[in-house]
Amino acid sequence: MLNVRNWAAVLGMALAMLALNAAAEERPEVADKVVAYDGEQGVKVWTLRIGARSENQALVQLEDVDHDWNLRIQKMAVEKTAKDTRYSTTVDGQKYVVLIVQDGWGELYLPGEAKPIQVGYSPALSSQGNAQAFLTDYLKAQ
Repeated sequence: MLNVRNWAAVLGMALAMLALNAAAEERPEVADKVVAYDGEQGVKVWTLRIGARSENQALVQLEDVDHDWNLRIQKMAVEKTAKDTRYSTTVDGQKYVVLIVQDGWGELYLPGEAKPIQVGYSPALSSQGNAQAFLTDYLKAQ
């Protein structure tokens, strides 16, 4: 026979499972793979498409850069042209292009910095990226 305590435990477990399932359903769609770039002085740039492809958005994280944006994951707009791909955000109320990539090479522009940082696609870094962990880190920071 189940007593009140056992019923409470069963009900609690059921509610917890429902909550976990609901939380899992709220996770936005992301690409299967993280695309990473490395650059001058050990700078790393991690990118991950978030949402449907048609939404043209990505999560971008900078690592090992001497800037306020170090390790901060930001959602950015992605604009693909015939020439390049541009990742932008809003800085001081204005559109600010942070990363321009063309043929695996690019330039990272940081607010307050005089010149861009050169970066290149890194298959080794990209293979270390975990898309779902990256999304989890972003959602936790929100």
